[in-house]
Amino acid sequence: MSLPRDSVRTVGEALERRADRDGAAPFVQYKDARASYGEVNRMANAIAGRLQANGIGTGDTVCLFLYNSMEYIYLYFALAKLGAVVAPVDTRFTGETLATVLETADAEAVFVDTDTREQYEAVREDVSGLPTEYFVGPQQDGGPYRPFAPLLDGDETPPDVAVSEADTLSVTFVQRHATEQPKGIELPQYSYLNTGWEASQHLFDFSGKDRIFTTLPLYSIFAFHIGVVGSLVTDAAFAFEDPFDPDVFWSQVDRYDASVVLYLGRMLSVLYNQDDDADGADNAVETAIGHGFGFGTDEALIENFEERFDITVLEGYGVTQTATLATYNTADDRTVGSAGRPVSHAEVAVVDDNDWPVDAGEAGEIVIRPTRPNTMMQGYRGDPEATIEDCRNQWIHTGDIGYMDEDGYLHFVANEDNSIYRGRVAGRISSLEIESVIDAVPGVAESAVVGVEDVTGTEEIKAVVVPDADASLDPVDVYRHCRGSLPYVKVPRYVELRAELPRDPTGKVRKAPLRRTDPAATWDRDSGYEFSR
Repeated sequence: MSLPRDSVRTVGEALERRADRDGAAPFVQYKDARASYGEVNRMANAIAGRLQANGIGTGDTVCLFLYNSMEYIYLYFALAKLGAVVAPVDTRFTGETLATVLETADAEAVFVDTDTREQYEAVREDVSGLPTEYFVGPQQDGGPYRPFAPLLDGDETPPDVAVSEADTLSVTFVQRHATEQPKGIELPQYSYLNTGWEASQHLFDFSGKDRIFTTLPLYSIFAFHIGVVGSLVTDAAFAFEDPFDPDVFWSQVDRYDASVVLYLGRMLSVLYNQDDDADGADNAVETAIGHGFGFGTDEALIENFEERFDITVLEGYGVTQTATLATYNTADDRTVGSAGRPVSHAEVAVVDDNDWPVDAGEAGEIVIRPTRPNTMMQGYRGDPEATIEDCRNQWIHTGDIGYMDEDGYLHFVANEDNSIYRGRVAGRISSLEIESVIDAVPGVAESAVVGVEDVTGTEEIKAVVVPDADASLDPVDVYRHCRGSLPYVKVPRYVELRAELPRDPTGKVRKAPLRRTDPAATWDRDSGYEFSR
């Protein structure tokens, strides 16, 4: 039986309520490890009691620098019960970026595992006031860490702590732009439940028969909000793996008998571009839920994906600041290729540089605000100036470009780092859309598309392409493919082949250096190639 909306206001209380009602029902599974609602609740209580005895209390921050595991789930709920703040740290962070995140988090404790230990130890001496350090998994040497296992031996009685719906539950560090350090976005307890209810009961109609599966990392609040909490409030079950591997994805789906899969980014296109004889044609999945990019060119991809795999794709839009949700398509109300209409607790607008709404069909910045309290961000950790700037005029400013159509569906165009200005008529276009087209060219390993400013103030399109190993790739082949797949205004003028793309410590492509164009190394359409519109 689902938990009625607003019957509880904190995550720990929701887990207690579910465990009391349906303690034996399956809740989470990771590979061969399984736990019922009652077992997760008992584990969370035991860990909470031990952490409390070790000095962790209400308002204290604890960093989880871990890959996906059952321990991640137990720790999240334990900290929620204590009124502590979870800081799920992106496992791609290294070096200065990781040190800055740990310093800004100002944590009382940090949990690392075998796969993150080396990254953490490379920067731990750069963090002032080292936190208490725990190690999850087998420990080959003593080191500075306390073992995780004894935390499970604590008293399974719920901790006697008063937790409010407005108490901060998480601070998630998100790096939206390659040129800045991550910002710590604080979200309250109730935002988790609100998103879980909105997604599972209003948008997607989960039930106790559903098994929700993802390969996304749990530091992504999308996976935790929709998958973990969405299951919690509807008696569904949640299964997870890591990382995303298209070669085994469908066998994982079969293993968990998943009815719903969660995705982000270009996962659908990667799966669709597999050979026709790849697994996946016969699966139990009914719905794929995610944040793609909402491009017009995605319409054909989604339609083809649905036909091939017999899966309904429901795309939406949201950012961490809005606790995952802002707009979404539903099974009964969708426009394929759009990001859907605003969810029930959000106002969404597209505005100009002065925050005035623009006309339907006109591109501008996507801004969002809640209509219910404690459902979206509380601010940025340690950065009140950025909080004021991004929440000016009573809107959360996403930095993303989009437009609303006449029927109120949001269409995503690009974020600030991935938009190219093509003049007053064409406006801003998305480099990501062009990249998705180029990545489908045979012999292309990956690509990055940037804007190169010309003398008129508009930007020409430049594609930087990394060929597959041993592939014989000609820039003209890339250009011809784009010409046949994209409108004229989105076809690159420049194509440059490179052995690799420059990246920041998180693995994100650094696009600024790619804007510098060496005529000797770059193919130019305007150097004699005939083009017909």
